[in-house]
Amino acid sequence: MSYTVLDIAKGMGAKLLCGDPDATVDRFTFSSKDGDARTMFIPMKGERVDAHDFIADAYAHGVRVTTTERGEIVPGTEGMAYLYTEDARSALQRFGASLRDRFAAVKMVAVTGSVGKTTTKELVATALLPLGKVLKTEGNKNGQLGVPQMMAELSDDTDAAVIEMGMSLPGEMGRIAAVAKPDCAVITNIGVSHIGNLGSQEAIRREKLSVIDSLSAGGTLLVNGDDPLLAVLCKDNPEYRGTDGIEMYDRTRGRLSDITIAAYGAAPWCRYRYAEEVLSEDSATFSFVSGDTEVRVELPVPGHHNVSNATAAIAIAGLFGLPAEAAAQALLSYRPMAMRGGIETLADGVIMIDDTYNASPDSMRSGLNVLCAVKAERRIAVLADILELGELSEQCHRSVGRDVAGRPVDILITVGTEARAIADEAETALREKACDDAGKLTVIRTTTKEEGRDALLSVVKPGDAVLLKGSRGMGMDAIAKVLRER
Repeated sequence: MSYTVLDIAKGMGAKLLCGDPDATVDRFTFSSKDGDARTMFIPMKGERVDAHDFIADAYAHGVRVTTTERGEIVPGTEGMAYLYTEDARSALQRFGASLRDRFAAVKMVAVTGSVGKTTTKELVATALLPLGKVLKTEGNKNGQLGVPQMMAELSDDTDAAVIEMGMSLPGEMGRIAAVAKPDCAVITNIGVSHIGNLGSQEAIRREKLSVIDSLSAGGTLLVNGDDPLLAVLCKDNPEYRGTDGIEMYDRTRGRLSDITIAAYGAAPWCRYRYAEEVLSEDSATFSFVSGDTEVRVELPVPGHHNVSNATAAIAIAGLFGLPAEAAAQALLSYRPMAMRGGIETLADGVIMIDDTYNASPDSMRSGLNVLCAVKAERRIAVLADILELGELSEQCHRSVGRDVAGRPVDILITVGTEARAIADEAETALREKACDDAGKLTVIRTTTKEEGRDALLSVVKPGDAVLLKGSRGMGMDAIAKVLRER
């Protein structure tokens, strides 16, 4: 969608200092080197760099519209339209919220959780395809700046939107939810991602729950009933004891009376259940059960986590009036995104599971599940640091190591300083087992991705299956690239 400078100024609550109010904008950027005449530059103030210093650079790269918190025109950029606002981040969020109001008829789904947000977002968007045109979050546009940008992609022919919502600091989720104003939301789980910033899983749950702060009246929050921290929220749960002892913001608690909380999962009490699960190395099948409805579902991807996430997707489709059969049929077309656990057989006969986009302890275990389901001569797990775990880092890495020791993994290569705890605990667990498996796992410790790459290349052979997994900051995708190209 394109918007005039004047439209944007009104939506942001900003003052047009100079420039053509009728000039049009169809994209936004936070980089001075990425744009053209139809791009709006939004300079942000960081801890070390203030992007206002690069407005002239943006102008030199062809940008002709910018916000400013300084209220001044940079010499030499007089041909640029300037929108003054005291807080560009808040202004962009106001603009996004105004667009959501404009396209209020669009069925809006919010997807959050510690693990599986992107996969669930993709599955939900696929399940909703029978509704018509479905907008879904692109790339990493899932935060305070990205969600408003996704609202700018709404149009008159958009039937539904599936918006991923990520957060790492207190208060972020509520601000994002206020932009998208979802009709339905799903929380995939409460893990330990960003626990270094938030302090506890209870605090993480409090933040995730703020997704309902702006949920439409009568809307539904779907939660993973297999997660103990989420199951306690559901009145359907026989062990439900109310929410008085559950940490949440006052504004969140105030919304509980006019929304529905329902669960998906394996437990008999879950409103939406998966049953008769059958996993193979390249697919997963299960029965989706809800009330009197039972539909057999086939997924063209492996892994138990995909069964759980697909159950949520079919449930959401049902909330918008789609029969489970139609949603299940649509899911046959699902394909995983790059770096999100897709399985590739490379030219040299190596089977690679590229799950390098990000990592948490739970998602590492999911990746190991997929690795161990693959038929291969040997199984190699290349696991890098899981970042942002704070004081729980060693404990979490050791839990992954103990998990590795209990699986048919032949070679473990760790990458990074924190991941050494994975290797240490795997070796400790095998010694404690004192069984025939002890000593069969080869453990290699490396510090950098380059060392990890070289270690892998020195041992991998045709017929091996390789799992690559680590936090985004560890750059494990570079190893995947080398494996593909060698």
